[in-house]
Amino acid sequence: MAEAERNRVLAGERISRAQLQAVTDASEPAIRAALAALDHERAALLAIARAKTAAVPLALVTEILVGIEFPQIACALIAIADGDRTQLLEPLARRKFPITKDAAEVEALALYAAWRAGAPKARVIPEVRRLSVRSLSAEGFALVATVAGGIDDANVRAATKHIATFAKEYAKQVASDERAMSAKLDDVIAALPAEVETSIGGFTVRAGKQVGRNDPCPCGSGLKYKKCCADKPVATPSPIPGLAWEDFLGASAGQMTSEHVADLALRDLARVDPAKLADDALAAAFRRFARANAWDHAERALDEIVRRQPDKVDEWRDELVMELLAARELPRARPHIARMQADSARMHALELAVADGATTAWPALVDDVARALRGGDKLADVELAYTLLRAQPEVGIYFARACIGTLHVDDADALLQAVEDARDELDLPPNDPAWDVLDELTDRAKQGKRDEATELRAELQHSSARADQLERTLSAVRGELDAARTLPAAALARATDSERPSGLEARVRELEALIREGNAERRDLRQKLQSAEEQQVKRGSEDHRSRRAAPEGGSETDDGETEAIAPGARATVLPRFDRRFADALADVPATVAAEAMRTVGALAAGDAFAWRNVKQAKDMTRQVLMARVGIHHRLLFRGEDGALDVLDLITREQLMTTLKRLRAQR
Repeated sequence: MAEAERNRVLAGERISRAQLQAVTDASEPAIRAALAALDHERAALLAIARAKTAAVPLALVTEILVGIEFPQIACALIAIADGDRTQLLEPLARRKFPITKDAAEVEALALYAAWRAGAPKARVIPEVRRLSVRSLSAEGFALVATVAGGIDDANVRAATKHIATFAKEYAKQVASDERAMSAKLDDVIAALPAEVETSIGGFTVRAGKQVGRNDPCPCGSGLKYKKCCADKPVATPSPIPGLAWEDFLGASAGQMTSEHVADLALRDLARVDPAKLADDALAAAFRRFARANAWDHAERALDEIVRRQPDKVDEWRDELVMELLAARELPRARPHIARMQADSARMHALELAVADGATTAWPALVDDVARALRGGDKLADVELAYTLLRAQPEVGIYFARACIGTLHVDDADALLQAVEDARDELDLPPNDPAWDVLDELTDRAKQGKRDEATELRAELQHSSARADQLERTLSAVRGELDAARTLPAAALARATDSERPSGLEARVRELEALIREGNAERRDLRQKLQSAEEQQVKRGSEDHRSRRAAPEGGSETDDGETEAIAPGARATVLPRFDRRFADALADVPATVAAEAMRTVGALAAGDAFAWRNVKQAKDMTRQVLMARVGIHHRLLFRGEDGALDVLDLITREQLMTTLKRLRAQR
């Protein structure tokens, strides 16, 4: 990386040589105080300062690493760490890193450093396979691919073949990262910029209207501005015009929106009293802390939510428990599960029982299996499969296969991707056989739909032919009726009842009634045929073989979070791009970015094929639509007011929390 670019990145972390020289207390308690305040940047600065006079234990460095966003700072921290670098695997294996793109880059560096230090192959393999399907930069994939290439394991080669080329193409960058992680302290300090300009929480602040010297002072004293506050120090502005930064985080935090919460640096959000936040902002803060593994702060926010919404205690607590279990924080999850109602806590209790050992796990498992079998609810089956995939992957794979085999599942792709994650952890060959079972079952369903459509077409054709015959008969009878009405009296006297006008008129009425019935029947058949064909097209467009075939991150979609939208083409509209999408586009591999832009273009053009696989997120205050980009990414957008608002480009790991954040917005 060029020196200017390195300085720019380090400046983003607010670390400079000038700040290093200004440090007066670089003790371990000071570092831990910065960590408690979620100011990992400050902790990194203090750790580098401490390294000048004392050893910085690797265990302390790993605590700082999990909150660092920039790879260059991560390299510097690894370089100054004192201890066995194989222990850098610990925070990866224990899922200490938040599930974000930036954190995945730091994980890749830690994995590479641990591997180079001689970490056991059996411990390295699960992390290599897990990171190979995360959202990483080309350099990140190169690090993971280099580690994979250095492991003599057929399953690893098969699981990471989609990123294998990165190791060779970006070998120079890997070598550069290795040098940075092995640099001497003087070189680490020399790489820092001389000075940096600090920013305010990442916001673009809007200053209030300029006050004239003879205007009334905005403080409310009644004096002119020049006689009151004109010469006082100017307060740091906030995103809300006219509101000082300290008030924004303090007394006036009630004005903070969920968007502000999403953009705040964690260190600043940690300063906010949850009791002062509005409901939407409070929910956003809770989810932000939980996603960042900032459990103390998440629990503080949860306590305030529970106080305000006592009727939804289990719902909110369950959300935190799910995050804790995903991060393997079982000890912290236990008291929360104990405080939940029995029905809400049952599946979580099984996970704890498995962790406690076979003595408690077996009775709990048998009890839950019996309850699921007798209940017949497919949700219970799926929840059991997901629970066991986390708690005991070997058993969970078989339970997931049972759900697929009986089609007792809402989103088969998502469940099988979780199976693939379990196979990564166990170092089994990729691509579970259940994919083939799912394909076979869905092929049968498609064939059944095709047979139904064929029968409907034949029935419609028969009905149309019969209608044509009735129309021809009716025309002939009407001709006979016209002729009968002009017959002389003698001829009418000799005619039979069916040949007389009255008889012919009855026949006409009968034929007209039959034709009306036929028309109604054909309308019904056409509607059924249209529905069958739409379902056939929808099923034909689905590809259940969501294998890992591209260097992308994440996995499949949201179980029960979306619903289909009406198929068909749309009008051509102009796309508008949110800042989050622009940032995401810069982070993903070039192939993903290109596919995302092609998808945006097709959607904006109203292409019917592109809109066919679009889904709509449920329970949103404002519309949120989703489209696939490759195998592992999702494009979030809205189609309102004659425009296409492109919101974000995310992975599976981010999907649930992103949807929750968007639900909280107005």
